[in-house]
Amino acid sequence: MVFTRSPRNPILTQTERWWETRSVFNPGAAVYDERVALVYRAVGADGLSRFGLAWSHDGERIEERQELPFYESELDDSMARLGVEDPRITDLDGMYYLTYCKASVATADHPPLAWELAPFRVRSAIGVSKDLYEMREIEAVLPGDNTKDMVLFPERIGENYAALIRVYPSITYITSPDLRNWSEPVNVLETIPDTWESERIGAGPPPMRTPWGWLLLYHGNEHLIMPGNKRLYRMGLAILDADDPTSVLYRRAQPVFGPEASYEVEGPVGNVVFGTGLIEMNERFYLYYGAGDGVIGVAMAEKEALFDLIRRGMEGTCENIAHDTPRE
Repeated sequence: MVFTRSPRNPILTQTERWWETRSVFNPGAAVYDERVALVYRAVGADGLSRFGLAWSHDGERIEERQELPFYESELDDSMARLGVEDPRITDLDGMYYLTYCKASVATADHPPLAWELAPFRVRSAIGVSKDLYEMREIEAVLPGDNTKDMVLFPERIGENYAALIRVYPSITYITSPDLRNWSEPVNVLETIPDTWESERIGAGPPPMRTPWGWLLLYHGNEHLIMPGNKRLYRMGLAILDADDPTSVLYRRAQPVFGPEASYEVEGPVGNVVFGTGLIEMNERFYLYYGAGDGVIGVAMAEKEALFDLIRRGMEGTCENIAHDTPRE
């Protein structure tokens, strides 16, 4: 596959601090003051999800880790009774915007979906930080809908903020003039039957601009999440048009990264790599991901090699390529 695991993996594991004793996973990543900041999801003794914060100079070795949570939901927030999950970080207009999921559960008179143990509710939200040491929440996004995996583009598209957001089972596109009022979702990528991404897909890290358009790394799950079925989460790659991200210029048929190491295959939820952070440093891309829903790993790809893969795919010369039809 395209990405190679760091020999230091897993780079972040659980601690004895009560709020992160069970799992640490699914980190957002950004560079601030020449260091890599990781804002990660942590689950502790009470079963709630919070965000932790860690720092690295070289992208692989963690040198600093905050003792208290970077962010936790308010006790009276009905949208986040189960906490906050899966942060992503976008550097935009001199600020760091964090997109994440607020998790709760409906009242007992609401039946769960066929694949759920309870009637879970998930809502996307946005927060903002100037230095990645603390965050202020701005607003829930599309609060009437179940959504996840929201990522904010690092540039405005036209005059609007733009984002990708998962409306099950697809990746959709929304825009806003003010980060508070959002357009109706428009489908961008849909699941493909009988493939590695047949059950659900969702954006991974925020899109990154390339010479061909927006690079999107996204996750896909192959099997319906039902009793007796195993999850199998892998990472795929697509290129979206720079001016119209609803137009898919290229979609690779095969994943670029999948679970192989023991800490990915095993864990609280096995067979999962869930990439949520991507940075470019020293001509390499660093993909930060949750492994088995229990620990955090990083995998690297040389910029030249990844760009060559995209270039050959765009030219139609790479094997096993699937192209989506651009949307009118």
